[in-house]
Amino acid sequence: MKLNKLFGIIGSVHVPSSLIAAQAGTDGGSPAEKRLEWLRSQLIGRDLQFDTCFGKRLLTYADHTASGRCLRYIEEYITQQVLPFYDHQNGPRGEGIHKEVRWGLPRGCSHLCGSGATAAIKRLQEVMGIAVPANLRSQVIENLREEERWVVFVGPFEHHSNLLSWRQSIAEVVEIGIDADGLVDMEALELQLASMKYSNRPKLGSFSACSNVTGIIADTRALSRLLHKYGAYACFDFATSGPYVEIDMRSREEEGYDAIFLSPHKFPGGPGSPGILVMHEALYLAGSFPPLPVEVVSLLMLMDSMPRKQVGYEPIDLHETIYMKMVMERSLKPPVDPSSWKSKSKEAELILSFLVFSRDKLLHGGLAKTAKPSIRNPVGGGSSGCPYGHRLLGVEESSPSHSAIEKGYNGLKPGWMSQLFIT
Repeated sequence: MKLNKLFGIIGSVHVPSSLIAAQAGTDGGSPAEKRLEWLRSQLIGRDLQFDTCFGKRLLTYADHTASGRCLRYIEEYITQQVLPFYDHQNGPRGEGIHKEVRWGLPRGCSHLCGSGATAAIKRLQEVMGIAVPANLRSQVIENLREEERWVVFVGPFEHHSNLLSWRQSIAEVVEIGIDADGLVDMEALELQLASMKYSNRPKLGSFSACSNVTGIIADTRALSRLLHKYGAYACFDFATSGPYVEIDMRSREEEGYDAIFLSPHKFPGGPGSPGILVMHEALYLAGSFPPLPVEVVSLLMLMDSMPRKQVGYEPIDLHETIYMKMVMERSLKPPVDPSSWKSKSKEAELILSFLVFSRDKLLHGGLAKTAKPSIRNPVGGGSSGCPYGHRLLGVEESSPSHSAIEKGYNGLKPGWMSQLFIT
């Protein structure tokens, strides 16, 4: 598929509410549709045009897996109501804002954690007592009794945030593969959990709730039940799907979550906000770590969670289904049923990852990413990193390009383009 054609399709995917309503069998005047249309009007940069080799084009932003976009009403509130009276957190104005926000937060251990889910995962490791300086790691592991060393199970979808940091800790990391449906291999996970090798050791599972490459959604409830069955904590990385799904901790239940990691900067209105760790109090005791004061999520983070609640989850799901159908029908010939395109998984976020070919040869992902905005208009993402993507592309450590990449020839890194379509 030519770049011009492909990016033209992506750039024209914004669908009027009237068309969505027609396909959904509604009149388009429902309260949810009106709130959604108002929310779109608040996106900063929504009407921005810029010059391309095809003339002026309307900017289409499709890289929400990397970052959300600012909302005008949030930025105006901060500019007009917060910054003019800005003072220390313990000052009269700052303390008042914190008290106001506190009322909107669920009970539990919530922490602001620097930059995104990466920092939230790192914070959990600190609470557990397994984060150590790199130069001391080997020495600490040598002095640990086997029953003291944590075992951490990770899934096939993990990005570096939920993989490398565990490897850099003093925990033993066990990777679980993919089953025939493209999901976490539950049988393999149960075999590892039941293994005598780990029977007397503290265990924890840290799994991505959604792949940021394919959008496949993991069955987090089934994973929680299995992990809890064998006495392991259940933790989930919601960095990718957090803005689009309802998250219910249910911490004290069999299928509940013991910790979740969020990247609020990926939410609409979220840029500038820190990562969030929400965890069950039991994990404090598990790490024999003194409890820290519960920090309050900032006003920005509370506000950027409001759009999702105002609009509701059903309209979001409906729009995603219609968008995916349109994208797949227009980009693939013959049209492909979205439900069969992803995998046998019934749930998937609206993430489209693809390779671009020119004259039957693969166009390098970095070049495609650079060329895309100048050819058409979408601002999207490109990736050359995550292990899951490498598995899908069949990249192995023994491949000829691997040794070249280690020598610094980064142009040989495999990569792909990705787009995320939101409502």
